Amino acid sequence: MKKIQIIILLLTVFQLSAQQKKATIVYGMPLDTIASLVKKHPKYFAHLQKKASDFTKKMSQDEWIMLYYGSAFMPNFHPKKEEKAVEQVAHKMAELDFSGAIKDAENLIKVYPVNARLYMLTGYAYKKIGEKEKSKKYYKRYANILRIPLYSGSGKDFTHAFVVRSTGDEYLILNNKNLDLVQQELRYHNEQPYDVMLVTNKIKNNQKLSSLHKSKLYFNIYLPFFIGEHRTYKEKQEEAKRKYHYKPNTAIYKKKK
Repeated sequence: MKKIQIIILLLTVFQLSAQQKKATIVYGMPLDTIASLVKKHPKYFAHLQKKASDFTKKMSQDEWIMLYYGSAFMPNFHPKKEEKAVEQVAHKMAELDFSGAIKDAENLIKVYPVNARLYMLTGYAYKKIGEKEKSKKYYKRYANILRIPLYSGSGKDFTHAFVVRSTGDEYLILNNKNLDLVQQELRYHNEQPYDVMLVTNKIKNNQKLSSLHKSKLYFNIYLPFFIGEHRTYKEKQEEAKRKYHYKPNTAIYKKKK
């Protein structure tokens, strides 16, 4: 582990001196540095992936951060394929097949050990069949993984944007903050792609949108947008909106007009 830390330090120093201003920095490290580490040490990241899927193994927070972002540069990173696989678990749960959902989810965790939604669904499924301790275990893992993008920034502007590995994590962060999405747009800043979301506190019945305080949250989507394979931005956003039930309340807009 010390060897890896030394390599990380050397690569960080080198890239910090050579990087352009447009480089994305997360937890003090350029994403380019993490990409270089994945390329130079694929066995180490494969080891982290295997370790993360085993609940009997303990991982440090630094290892979780490295795997969360490093997974985007691994050969099996395919956001569309990953989200479709996780959606099958949600589909089984919608049909009340909680045992089947758990079986599929636990197999998928071996492939996608940093997919936060996968742990959330598994925790809920265990809760529904009365396995409270197992439910807590998966909910705790869900919270630990979501904490990585959640604390990667404040989201208040481009400079302090949340850095996510998937568009799905954007909506999990909104849920975590008890926010509703009003509007979103794709913006570029220093040649980097961002989702800029206009949000408000959870909208209650009969509330008018015009009466609610609104603010903006910024998400750096370099990983799912530029690194993710074979998926257009529009497809990603529309699928994520349907999946997490985030859409403008047209009824409220009509009242406003």
